[in-house]
Amino acid sequence: MNDNKLRQLVTEAVALDRQIALDGDRLKEIKALLAGEAESRPELSAPTEGGGTSTTMVGTFGDICRVTEAGRTLKSTIKGEGKDIEKVRAAAGNFFNKLFAPVLAYKPVENFREEASALLGTADGNKLVKLCENPGKVTVSFETKEA
Repeated sequence: MNDNKLRQLVTEAVALDRQIALDGDRLKEIKALLAGEAESRPELSAPTEGGGTSTTMVGTFGDICRVTEAGRTLKSTIKGEGKDIEKVRAAAGNFFNKLFAPVLAYKPVENFREEASALLGTADGNKLVKLCENPGKVTVSFETKEA
């Protein structure tokens, strides 16, 4: 490869890199808009096995956009000091030691959700469970219709 061809190749690579960055930023914007649209149209969503939802939207040429929000997951541990554990202790009340196993942090017991509801009642149990969950992750994916 001669010097002139090398300079042209570098110039093309830089131009492509800039375009990819611009396209990537635009794609992020579009995905955020699609995720918001999916959230605003709950009638289009279907439950997933993990307790989340999946919304499918179709483009002009039959391409598909699927917005999936994973179900909430229990935190693996809760720090033993600070505001979080104080809120959890208050929500669990007298059943704290039955619902959490002490380690360096607090870990929800097996079947935590069911146990919390059984011991605290549905409303208070749900409040406690929510304090011990991580929010579900939202993903946006596409399927391109074959030409």
